[in-house]
Amino acid sequence: MDLTELLYRHYGALKENDFKGHDPYDGLNSRIFRNSPCSRSRALRLAWIQLFKRSPVNFRPLVLVPAGLNPKGLALLIRGLVNLGALTGREEFLQVAHSLADRIIAQKARDRSYFCVGYDFFWEARAFSVPAFTPNMVVSTCVGQAFLDLYGADGNAKWLDYARQIGEFIEKELVLSASEGEMALGYVPGESGRIHNVNLMGAALFARLFSYTGEDRHKDHAVKAARYTVRWQREDGSWLYGENPHHRWVDNFHTGFNLVALHAVDRHLPDELWRRSIESGLDYHIRHHFTEDMTPKYYTSRLYPIDIHNFAQGIETFVTFEQPDRALRLIKKCVDTMWDDGKNYFYYQKTRWYTNKIDYMRWSQAWMFFALTRYQLDRHRRENVA
Repeated sequence: MDLTELLYRHYGALKENDFKGHDPYDGLNSRIFRNSPCSRSRALRLAWIQLFKRSPVNFRPLVLVPAGLNPKGLALLIRGLVNLGALTGREEFLQVAHSLADRIIAQKARDRSYFCVGYDFFWEARAFSVPAFTPNMVVSTCVGQAFLDLYGADGNAKWLDYARQIGEFIEKELVLSASEGEMALGYVPGESGRIHNVNLMGAALFARLFSYTGEDRHKDHAVKAARYTVRWQREDGSWLYGENPHHRWVDNFHTGFNLVALHAVDRHLPDELWRRSIESGLDYHIRHHFTEDMTPKYYTSRLYPIDIHNFAQGIETFVTFEQPDRALRLIKKCVDTMWDDGKNYFYYQKTRWYTNKIDYMRWSQAWMFFALTRYQLDRHRRENVA
């Protein structure tokens, strides 16, 4: 397996599609469904989304779901392009990253004075209904991290300013509770659910902002949010997804999100508390979320579905924690089981009975592109140091 060749073939397919694509959750963008009476029923909206998410047959062209420009997917692509630029020294990758950043900016929330952004589809979940482009923590912080990558690459202060505005959005709309020692951050404005990877994504962005701005409030938010989620870590090192009764599970990629975010906090705001939490969490993650041949399990207690998200986040996690051998084994397993060598893209999921081969931009391709560039850049740096 020539990983460099595979990466460029993957990038070529992304570019050929103009970086547009479908998403597991974009079913409500169907022009047919939106114009039908069914769209007024919350139960039918939820069922419609689940049909598209679970079906191995892609009905989207039939019901007029357009390929979208998902801001989180674009953010991941930007981060991968910055990595490729650093790896190769080729200016063209940074130029493409700038063009994708402009596409994100064009989707910003129009009813706020500060920059923030959300998904490009109507999002129906068990806990809430969220219209398209409603800003949220996950998308906004992913974009903030991408813009900080751009700031590190080209020094243009506008990227830092956008990231600071995202921090302002979090401060004004997503603080669920705050005390002298802890802070809980929310997912969507007006919703009270407490989800730990969401909280830590906010902490990680504030920690990185502090490294650039030196502003005490950024440091304070990062430390307090991290303390909150560390306190909720269980004795075995795991975290439940969230605190609501219907959020009480432990899975692979959200655990990886938590660990990578805590690492970012520790990098900029070192503390033994984070390190102990990471050590315990990483040990649990390795022992419970990967089989001996590095197939990623979805849940602690269940292998299926084998999901591309778990491969991508696992690669980033093992690179972050300087375990390149595990990262490479995971890459090889992913290419062997999830890569379409004819069409140059990664499959979505494998279940016990069938493979879902639908090409999803944000969930699958953007995450794997970022993960592979992260691994390649890390390998290049390790080899040069050696």
